[in-house]
Formats: sequence, structure tokens, C-alpha cells
Amino acid sequence: MMDELTYDQFVALLRSALHYLFDPVHLRRSPLVALLGLSGEFDQAAALQQRLVATIRELKPPDAEPPQSRAWRIYDTLHLQYVRQLARDVVATQLGISERQMRREQRLAIEALAQQLWRPAAPSDQAGEDRPADRQVATNPPPDPTQTLTKELSWLRTPAAEERVPLRAALEDVLTLAQPLARQWHVSLYDELPDELADLSVSPLALRSILLTLLTVAIPRAGNAPVTMTVARQDATIRLSISSAAQADQQAPFSVKEQDALGTAQELAAFYDATLAFASPQGSGMVFLLTLAAPAPLTVLVIDDNADWLELVDRYSSGSRYQIVGANDPVTAAELAETLQPALILLDVMMHNVDGWQVLGELQQEPTTAPIPVIVCTILPLEEMALSLGASAFLQKPVSQQQFLHCLGQQSRLLD
Repeated sequence: MMDELTYDQFVALLRSALHYLFDPVHLRRSPLVALLGLSGEFDQAAALQQRLVATIRELKPPDAEPPQSRAWRIYDTLHLQYVRQLARDVVATQLGISERQMRREQRLAIEALAQQLWRPAAPSDQAGEDRPADRQVATNPPPDPTQTLTKELSWLRTPAAEERVPLRAALEDVLTLAQPLARQWHVSLYDELPDELADLSVSPLALRSILLTLLTVAIPRAGNAPVTMTVARQDATIRLSISSAAQADQQAPFSVKEQDALGTAQELAAFYDATLAFASPQGSGMVFLLTLAAPAPLTVLVIDDNADWLELVDRYSSGSRYQIVGANDPVTAAELAETLQPALILLDVMMHNVDGWQVLGELQQEPTTAPIPVIVCTILPLEEMALSLGASAFLQKPVSQQQFLHCLGQQSRLLD
């Protein structure tokens, strides 16, 4: 089928598939499935994704290749932007190039990948002939349902699916979605959520699916009793429970349908090293307990002589994984960074009696602080200057909480 397509058309299809590399619906519809001989695969989307990722990895140069070579630039562009799903501006920063140059590098990298995948049509692809893959489908046994489930859920293992989930907002969304079902069964939903809840590294879709599954089982069984969702942090875990003191006549053992639903939720939880515990309900009620790993705290050193700003970013980070350490004496900031070894540094370059650019240079010159990402945060529009001098990211004041946490999230993902 390749001979029915121009090379430029093939590159355009490849670019689209890369853009939606972790979107199974789009990949299933991509003409690349047939063009690359994947029509006979049971999960065509997963097969196309695996083919593209494997071909990108084939482009990885040997370790002896100079790090600034064209081969490394091609591989890093494809790997960072499409496999790791980093934003283009972040990739440009990682590669030390401008966004304009990044667009050029992106185009060249996709063409290099296309050359790896471009093949003349094989005889079995000609019109009127059965392809081997098609003949294989006719003789294959029906797929194992457990394998089907695993393949479907495997999309939630991807970097694109996983992100920092604001836990409070996620739980409130789940309760909102469950309200129509609760009204249908005349059940009241309550929550007991602490004021501060950390963000979690988990797919929002996965977390929502698990909790909605639990509520779908719990609500019809609740009778006149309310269903309550509670959250507590215990050591390095977040323990989330859904409970109901349902009446005894509502406490029949779980049906096969309910067991299947809960089993799916358990398998989904296991993708994130989480556990979902429950037992066959008793007369005293039922409890579902989801235990997730709490994100490890990250120390952020904020170097700024403005006390109000230090107080603001401390409020911004409340309930997140970021622990703010303020340094309002920039003269000793480099020494403090060397002692503290924070995960990230937020640096203002407009401070009284101290040149922030000099502080940035001192941090980069010291071997113990040079690896620490520095985010320059100032009122001046000097992003290009900051990045050219070695800053990992830039924020221009005034900064909203969303901008602040988004920037820290982008940098912390590179550390994880």
C-alpha cells in the first residue's frame, strides 16, 4: 500500500500519529495501521504505538557518539517530545535551542523516523491478495478477556496518561459525577476531606474510574444509609475509603457483576502500585479502602528579598508536595543551596544590593549546586536571557498559583 501514497503524505500521517501517540482511538483510525502491516493485530492501536516507539529507540545512537551530534539531536527530539510527551518549549530548553529552531529540529526528526519506516509495498499487500496477517486472524482463537483488559488498561501506564492530579479537585469531580446515581437510589453522599491534600502521580482517568466503580457498587447497596468518602495521609501513603453502614438486608454477597467490576478496579489500582481492599459485606456495612503512594516531598529553595513574595509562594504550595524554604538574604543564598541541596531553586534576579545573575552564576559554578534546576522568577521580561544563562525555566511576576505549580510540576517531572 506504500506505493499508493507519496512520501510527503506518509510523513503527514506519521506526524499525526506521533501527536496522538497515546490516544488509542486516534491510532486505531490511522492509515498507518494498514500501511505498516498491522491490520491483523488484535489491538491495532497498541501495535502501532509499539512500532513507533520501537523505531524511535532504533534511532538512538551508540554511547560513543558525540552528545551534540545530529543523530543525538534527532533521537532526543523524538524521545522527549513524543515518547515522554514533554511540551515543545521544555524540549527546546533541554536541547539548549530556541523554539524556532526546535520547530526545524522537529521536522527533521520526523523525516528521519519516516525514512526508517518507509518501505516499498510487499507482494502480500497488493490488491486482491490476502495478507498473511489477515489469514492469521481467521485461525486465531478468540482473545482471552483478561489479556484484552490488560491491553486496554496498558494505555494508562503511559507518561501521557500520568500527571499530577490535584486530589481534592479530583475527588470533588467524582462526587459530582456520582450525584445522579445517588439521587436515583435516594442515597446521600458525604465527604470528609482534610483542608490540605497533596497532588498524586496518577492518571486522572484511572483515579476517577476506580472511585466511580466503587461508588457504583456502594450506592445501590446503601439503602437509607449515606455513603461517605474519607481521605487521610498515613506515613508515605494516602488512604481513601468509601463506606456505608447499610442495612442488613442490603448486605448480600457481591454478585458476579459486582465482583468483575471490583476486580477491574483492583487491576487498575495495581498499575500505580496502589491497593484496593474490600471484603464480602457484612451486616455492619461495607468499606472499600484504596491505598495510594503519596508523592515524595520536594524542597524548593526560594531566593527573594521580598518577604511578601515568600509568604505568597508558601501559600501557593500549601497541600502540594513542595516544601518551600525561603531565603531573603541573597548574599548567603548559594551557601544555603549547597547545604540544603533542594530539588528546585526559584530565584529572583532583581534584589537590593545583590545581582541575581551573579547568584545564578555562582550556583552553576559550584559542582554541588550546578545540577539543581533553577527557575528565574522576576518582574522583568528576560526569559531568553535567563534560559541562555542556564536557567531551566522562567516565570514573570506577577505569577498565579496555577502558573507557579505548573512550572514546578514541569521541572519536578524531569527529576522523577
